[in-house]
Amino acid sequence: MTKCLLIVVSALSGCATTSSPATSAPPSSDKDGLSCEGRIKVDGIPAEYSWVATHYPGAKISMQALTKCGGSPTDELHFNTTDGRAVTAYFDISSFF
Repeated sequence: MTKCLLIVVSALSGCATTSSPATSAPPSSDKDGLSCEGRIKVDGIPAEYSWVATHYPGAKISMQALTKCGGSPTDELHFNTTDGRAVTAYFDISSFF
């Protein structure tokens, strides 16, 4: 019996460690834009750049990429803050893409 329980626990923990963070993480109630779960809903590309300028004044955008979060189209903006941090912000673009 103990051997069967050990096998089941091992199998379950193996499944838990191989799932992707985007699907296993609990939904975020605050939309900070720093993850798929916290992506910001926007109505156009200019709103993404405006959000970055408002929340990270002086940041320099280095790249924009189209991806999917939970099957929904998502823009990623990669930028560097004025204090040198590299940040990626996620935006929900499903309303127009």
